[in-house]
Amino acid sequence: MNRTLTVARMQFVAWRSVVGWPWAILLLSFAINLALFSAMGEKDDFEPTTGGLMSIYVVMFVASISAITMDFPFAIGLGVSRRSFYLGNVLHFVGQAIVYAAVLYLLAVIEQATDGWGVNLRFFGIPFLLVEHPVLRYLGFAIPFLLLGFVGIAIAVVFKRWGMNGMLTLSAVALVAVGGSAVLVTWQGWWSAIGGWFADQPGAALLVGWPALLTLPLAVVSYLIIRRATP
Repeated sequence: MNRTLTVARMQFVAWRSVVGWPWAILLLSFAINLALFSAMGEKDDFEPTTGGLMSIYVVMFVASISAITMDFPFAIGLGVSRRSFYLGNVLHFVGQAIVYAAVLYLLAVIEQATDGWGVNLRFFGIPFLLVEHPVLRYLGFAIPFLLLGFVGIAIAVVFKRWGMNGMLTLSAVALVAVGGSAVLVTWQGWWSAIGGWFADQPGAALLVGWPALLTLPLAVVSYLIIRRATP
């Protein structure tokens, strides 16, 4: 447990990557959107919604890859076991997801209370996140952090285990899977049915339920791979 906590704390040595850059880029995105829609003027029949909130998730996704590829050799060199290293990173990402989601939730509440920062802007409270239940609303911010974090970890451990050949193989498999699915769906004419299925899903299912189901197998597979990864 001590080694696990040490690994988790080690991530904050490079605090600019795990704290500074995510929030700085999110703040920059918010400032640009606020200035843009302030210049456009508030209109009663128009409620601008942006995708700027995704910026913090993208940065955290990149940071999760970096945490494995850069810190893994150093930690193993210090005698940290692969299990402790993996659990330390999981603890780190879970802690970040909890704290960051709480801040985003608070900002969404402030945004709603101030009528979109005074210009009717919807930046943090995107439509499908505006569920009534506060716990589901909070999880809607937190679970995507975990999903993207484990996707990043999975990509990084594949690279550490099999190198560039592993990455190219993973890319080829993903390309075949996505391309093959697109061909099959187009051939069978399923696009409208799939679009309707997504449209019928509540926001809580799209941002909490399904991402949570994807996160668990990613966590298990990543752990199995990193046990045999070389620094």
